[in-house]
Amino acid sequence: MHRMRAALVLIVLVCVPSAQNDRIEAPALSGRADQGVQRERVEGLVADAGGAPPEFSADVLLRLVASGRIVDPEWKRELLEDAYMRAYAAGDAYRRVAVPPPPDSRQAAQSLASDAALTRVSLQARATQLMAFVDPARARELFEWIDLDLVPGSCDSPLVPSVDEYYSALAVLARTTFAGDTDGRSEALRFFALYLWRAHLPTEMPAVARALRRFRPTREEALYLEGTFRWILESSLHDPRGFSSVSVDLVVRMMELEDADRDLGIGYWNVARALREYLVTHFKNTRCSDSVTDALAADAFNAELRRHNLRPETVAPLAAADMRPSRMLGVARIDRYWQTPEARRLYEGAGRLRGPDRNPVPERVRRTDEWRNQAERLLVDIEQWTGTREAFERDYLYQKGVLYSILVDLVPPGPLRVRTIRSVVDFLRQIDRDRDARTLWFAFANRVIELAHTADRPIVIDALEGSRHPVLALYGRLARTLGSNPRASDP
Repeated sequence: MHRMRAALVLIVLVCVPSAQNDRIEAPALSGRADQGVQRERVEGLVADAGGAPPEFSADVLLRLVASGRIVDPEWKRELLEDAYMRAYAAGDAYRRVAVPPPPDSRQAAQSLASDAALTRVSLQARATQLMAFVDPARARELFEWIDLDLVPGSCDSPLVPSVDEYYSALAVLARTTFAGDTDGRSEALRFFALYLWRAHLPTEMPAVARALRRFRPTREEALYLEGTFRWILESSLHDPRGFSSVSVDLVVRMMELEDADRDLGIGYWNVARALREYLVTHFKNTRCSDSVTDALAADAFNAELRRHNLRPETVAPLAAADMRPSRMLGVARIDRYWQTPEARRLYEGAGRLRGPDRNPVPERVRRTDEWRNQAERLLVDIEQWTGTREAFERDYLYQKGVLYSILVDLVPPGPLRVRTIRSVVDFLRQIDRDRDARTLWFAFANRVIELAHTADRPIVIDALEGSRHPVLALYGRLARTLGSNPRASDP
């Protein structure tokens, strides 16, 4: 079973469209009549989105704008404003993730739900990035309204705040929306630095370092931003769980920033010094008893110093004395899944079907009658499992969603694959009852929705549109309207 765990974390990937890189390909329109039909379909989607829960409504509007199917700038602006405002009613303010997520646990399910990026901050950051290409000034105004109000993590939970998308949007807006302004670059720098000051938790610092690189500063700007970042680090809050979650990534991102500054001719090692001070401050403060990353972060920092051949008098390596905490706090509670007999039996059956190795059994094996018969029996067992012994319905949702995801990844094209996809959609239609589990539900729903961009497209769209579920049907119509370039399925 343990060989499956690394793969399971990646089974359900949620696609978050962006303004430039994730555009969905659509068939070219031919003639004015086709354009009129397409406009009518898009208008119908916009109307239908208005009746969906706010997270999905905002997401659909953002996907429509990002697709490039809407040409009218005023209509784009209207839809983006609408999506931004709808995001205020999202159930979650910002993402909370576990880094790395503990496998096969309720906490992993919560982290997966956050990866759906249907939080208020995630949706509003997406809206501002798209607005930057429509109305730059309005994009900045909307960004200024985004409220983070993050709560630090705690040692009794592995979940920590994550708002990387906020700082990515900040870098994009600062770099791209001041081009036509008088003294645009100086105003861009002012805007960028002002909102960097919102960062105050350890989990924000790697995102700040990435944003500093994405802003693409000149040498003089980089020198100014180095000082700004150092002040942000020095004035930030202590958060043992947040620090242990990102300490290694912070070393990587800040040393990347140091390399970028050196490419600009800055050789003062200010970033490396600030990083060392920040690490030592957190190492010597209170820490969570189950933190396993502190030594890794120190080793990564010292390796970076060796890579740069830095002498101790320039930046001293970290020693054992730099890492003695003042006090050790508690450990995170982890609620494991697959503990009831029915869940464990199904999970082990999925493991046998997948095979004992890191990679699944070859497709030639999965096309044999013996393998397909085993897969069909497992599908029937999954369909009949009601989860009555699970503590919470969202536990049942997650475990059954994972089992279905394993089957979808394994079953090759053919009648059994068609049946599997339809069964997943039927399960999603029936299980959508808990508003608090809405984003977790969508993580699995989006797995099916993304299959509309593969060779499974006709099956998926028919299943979604025929589901009689308002959200699933909405995304089915969205996929049909936007079109796709089907690629070979590779389960």
